[in-house]
Amino acid sequence: MPPMIVGHRGVAGTHPENTQASIEQAAKLGLKWIEVDIQPTLDDQLVVCHDHTLERCSDGTGRVDEHTLAELKQFDFGSWKSSEFEDEKILTLAELLALVKELDLSVNLEVKVDTRHQPAHVVELLHDELIRCSMDTDRILISSFSHRVVEEVKKHMPQYRVGMITEQLAQEDKTTIECVDAFSCHLNYANLTQADIEYLKQTGREIWCYTVNQSADFEYINHVDAIFTDYPTRFIAQ
Repeated sequence: MPPMIVGHRGVAGTHPENTQASIEQAAKLGLKWIEVDIQPTLDDQLVVCHDHTLERCSDGTGRVDEHTLAELKQFDFGSWKSSEFEDEKILTLAELLALVKELDLSVNLEVKVDTRHQPAHVVELLHDELIRCSMDTDRILISSFSHRVVEEVKKHMPQYRVGMITEQLAQEDKTTIECVDAFSCHLNYANLTQADIEYLKQTGREIWCYTVNQSADFEYINHVDAIFTDYPTRFIAQ
């Protein structure tokens, strides 16, 4: 059975990633799920952005967490992709959740942390935002590469499903997956093995793989539950 198609950062192949334009395009294409990245600002607001630095996807400089939300809202997050997306603004998590609800989308929130962040604090910010959200919990999946984030989410928000992200499935990942009773494991498709599939299926986990942009590249494409892609039109019937 073909996997579910998840729009990676919206439709990142053709639109500026993690922006309103990209998410709206996913809805226009008929997708049911998108994936976006969230991280904190200097003033503890969660915003939708993948990189911890601003240079690649905006006209700003420095780290996201070195700027207040008001400062980040001054930057252009669209022109780097194309002039047609000029002045696209960074989304807050609250704005993102309102948008996906309006567009009848479900969303995978990937929590981005590095050594500058306290995972427990970031999860607390996420908790505070989600308790104000009226979306059904089964339309939100929370994931992270950070074992600590996944553990904190399960501890403080057990009503939400969690996904463990990893480049290659290791024993440490399996331990966390089992400890938190993860809904899913999100793997780099290039590193997925038959043994991984068997383990995850036997333990009742869904398998979501990133980032698949050519079906011919992924021999296990019909053995996983979902794929993240920058180019959804390559996988869906028009």
